[in-house]
Amino acid sequence: MKYDFSGIRKHSEGRIASKLLVGCGNSVKINGETVWEDYDGFASAESKKPITADSIYRLCSMSKPITGVAVMQLVEQRKIDLFDSIAKFVPTLTGFGVGAFGENGEFVKVADAERDITVFDLLTHTSGLAQADFGFQMSDKVIMREYFKQGAKLADVVPHFNKVLLDSQPGAAMGYGAILAYDLLGYIVEVVSGMPYGEYLKKNLTGPLGMVDTTFHPTAEQMDRVVDLYEANGETWKLEPRSTTESMYGIPQSYEAGSAGLFGTLRDYQTFAEMLLNFGTYKGVKILDANLVRLMSTPLNRPDTVGYNIGQVWGLSMRVINNPDPNMVPPAGTFGWSGAYGTHFIVCPRCNLSAVYCTNLTNAGGSGAYTAFEFEQDIFGALKKAEG
Repeated sequence: MKYDFSGIRKHSEGRIASKLLVGCGNSVKINGETVWEDYDGFASAESKKPITADSIYRLCSMSKPITGVAVMQLVEQRKIDLFDSIAKFVPTLTGFGVGAFGENGEFVKVADAERDITVFDLLTHTSGLAQADFGFQMSDKVIMREYFKQGAKLADVVPHFNKVLLDSQPGAAMGYGAILAYDLLGYIVEVVSGMPYGEYLKKNLTGPLGMVDTTFHPTAEQMDRVVDLYEANGETWKLEPRSTTESMYGIPQSYEAGSAGLFGTLRDYQTFAEMLLNFGTYKGVKILDANLVRLMSTPLNRPDTVGYNIGQVWGLSMRVINNPDPNMVPPAGTFGWSGAYGTHFIVCPRCNLSAVYCTNLTNAGGSGAYTAFEFEQDIFGALKKAEG
């Protein structure tokens, strides 16, 4: 079957010409074959260095599904239970309080947590730990400003997360744990495996899959391939000076942030997506049990959870489309996630398809990026057209 994905390039070229995008890479695989791969624009607008297959991006929150798989590997080995209390692995993280803003905007405790946070809560964004405005602000002031120092590691920071009041009772509300929840999961992997989180990934996930450029710590050669970070506002491409030194939001590279700290290439992440599409195995290399991949990509938020959104919900570290509308794009069963600087991926078992989009813009829009919306529309529009 012949597919026409040229709409993807047209959108990219139009955005670059309008200074709404500096450069991007994108690819689509169907039935294990690359049916589209394209690179447009610049890795550095100043030098006109083009984006290529070797370009490396800040993955930001596309680190989270990788962390999810790492945790599930240890679930498969029965070293972690999904309903284990996090205090089992980090004893300081118990006895949380629930908070709210006071009359003058101060952080006020309003209740004790009714139960401990579980691993399941973290994976499904229902822990209450820095997953709404109150928690974001408190974690920024109490954790990020105080503990995210140069040279800091997970073990130096995560045990202090109990200083942050929760946004809600554990399990009661769905939010988005942008930083703390998945850093905690990465630290739990460290504690259980007995090795630094980045080393665990290299030994058990990125290494076996051949994802040689996916790392928390780019070498000098790899840093030379990291695309510059810009704000694209339709008038100028504003270069961010921190773009060559940090991964995201001032997180030091010494801190292996399971939430948002990984760098990687488009092709590396396409390999990861293909592994998920093939239920945990890629080119004969088994990464995770097939039933656990199915669980990760199953809608798991309860319908009565506050913040539940018909159409898309959380599996385990994955956004899962559950809208029954047959015209929904992407279709029900599609899963994946995005990054704040414009990275995005989807896996569609119904179509035997995986697709990845990569750019790095400070104002890309994260999971709501219009580039991600266009990418999905162009892909499934081409499929529909090819099917007649």
